[in-house]
Amino acid sequence: MRAIVSMILICSGAPIALAQSYSASGQIGYLQEWEITGSLAKATTRTGADYSGPVTLRHVGLCSANGVEEKSGTVQLKVSSSRLEGTLALADDNCRIAASASPSYSGLLSCRNGEGVPIHFSIGETTK
Repeated sequence: MRAIVSMILICSGAPIALAQSYSASGQIGYLQEWEITGSLAKATTRTGADYSGPVTLRHVGLCSANGVEEKSGTVQLKVSSSRLEGTLALADDNCRIAASASPSYSGLLSCRNGEGVPIHFSIGETTK
C-alpha cells in the first residue's frame, strides 16, 4: 500500500504533457480548386506519428457561380519517415489519402467520385 501511495505522490509532481495543436493547410484538385485547412492533434507512435482532427474544404476555383462552397470533415493520418496514409471523411464520401512524406506532402486522394485526385498539403505546429 505504501508503494502505491509513494508512486502517486511521485507522479503528481511530474509535469503534465500538454497536447499540441497542429495546423493543416493545402490544396486538392487537378487545378488546386479546393483549399483544405484544419487543426489536428498528434500522437507519437513507434513508426512515426498519427494526426487526426476536423478539416474544412473550401472551393476556390473559378466555377463558384453560386458562391463559395464549403465542406466539413475529419482526417485520420498515419505518417512514417517516407509515407503518409489516411482517410478524409466527409458527409457524402470517405476518401483515401496516399502521399510521400517530406516537409510537405504530395500524393493522391481517391474518393467515390474521383480516383487519383492530386493533393498537396503541409502540417505545422500551431503557435500560441
